[in-house]
Amino acid sequence: MEAFKTLPEESQSVFNRITYIDDDMNFIYENSLDLPTLLIKSGKLRTNCFKLLEYKEELSESSFNFLSENYLKQLETYTFLSNQLSFYFDKNSPVKDSSTKALFNCQNLNFNNHLAEFEKITGLKAQTFNQQIFIQEVKETPVFKKFSVSIPQKEKHFRDFISHEKNTEIEIAILKKYPTFKGKKLRYIIEFLIEKKLLTITYGTQTELYDALKRTFNCNIGTYPSIFGYKINENKDSDYSRITNELETILNKYF
Repeated sequence: MEAFKTLPEESQSVFNRITYIDDDMNFIYENSLDLPTLLIKSGKLRTNCFKLLEYKEELSESSFNFLSENYLKQLETYTFLSNQLSFYFDKNSPVKDSSTKALFNCQNLNFNNHLAEFEKITGLKAQTFNQQIFIQEVKETPVFKKFSVSIPQKEKHFRDFISHEKNTEIEIAILKKYPTFKGKKLRYIIEFLIEKKLLTITYGTQTELYDALKRTFNCNIGTYPSIFGYKINENKDSDYSRITNELETILNKYF
């Protein structure tokens, strides 16, 4: 992955050997991980299931769905990684002993079992592998953040928030159609992409998205409140239906 190639040089050594990470984020390079440790970790995943059940009772449906969808993205990422580690062990592992392979297989089983339990509790299903979402979730892991402390932050554009392999094409199509959009009309575009599951934003990322929009449209896009403080009323906003219908037409091939 290109993202990992940008890590500091001193961090590259971990990619050519088996590395274990303990609960305190210490990196251990010896084969010191044993089955009881993995069983403890699987117990923590089980605890997460009980927490999900509690939240399902305590939170509103929308709040629980938001929590579950974000947790699912992380879980999909870890499960995908564990699948790959197990599947490619014989081909790529620098250490090919049977005990290490058994631990990788056990880790893979733990994540897949947890994913199945999660689906039963929430009703959500794991999605087909999406490279953009996967890369973003990897960057959010404590492991990557520990390595990448010294990496300068890349300036983001609107396309960096669009979860699609053709995100640049989508951005270009929107810019071509609406080069001078601002305020609530940009909110229409954002809401359309959210409904199509091409865009996910949280309170913490709205400021980043606003800066990315300014950078991408390179014009006066209006104030932050004019975009994110605006509440859409489909019955009263005459432009909303028109713009979403136009977006449906120009972006149809990406759905």
